[in-house]
Amino acid sequence: VEVDADVVDMIINRVIDKGVLERPPLRGVRYAGFVDPSGGASDSMTLGIAHRRRDPDQLVLDVLREVRPPFSPEQVCAEFAETLRTYGITKVQGDRYGGVWPVEMFKRFGIKYEQSADPKSILYLNTVPLLNTGSISLLDHPRLISQLTSLERRTARGGRDSIDHPPGGHDDVV
Repeated sequence: VEVDADVVDMIINRVIDKGVLERPPLRGVRYAGFVDPSGGASDSMTLGIAHRRRDPDQLVLDVLREVRPPFSPEQVCAEFAETLRTYGITKVQGDRYGGVWPVEMFKRFGIKYEQSADPKSILYLNTVPLLNTGSISLLDHPRLISQLTSLERRTARGGRDSIDHPPGGHDDVV
């Protein structure tokens, strides 16, 4: 089923907190982080920090950092580790890119890096209901909005859905 681009834009724009670029850490709030690592040559390396608001029940994106190539992966890991600690985070999740180097690099800076069991397509599929119900609150980040609205949902012959960026596109910030 093809979804109208205007509908997608409307759904995503409804969950963007206009003018909010970052939220400061709050006492008593438990934060979680996710890293999309990169080797520093072609893709951006990104960090997202979020928390769950109980009333109303909502996931809230607090921090979104992107470092575009070229960069030193070690230096970016050090910067991200400092930001994570500011939000009281000592354990971060990330994708399986790079095997053990992200695990070892973040450990060097006092952060435990756990590789996500789910591939990014599953993470994206799990986000669809949050977007549709307005149960997520995102930052007003132009590249996030652009990359999120450009994601494509495809159904394989076996009926399995996948979500990914278009050919030649990027989804590092998402």
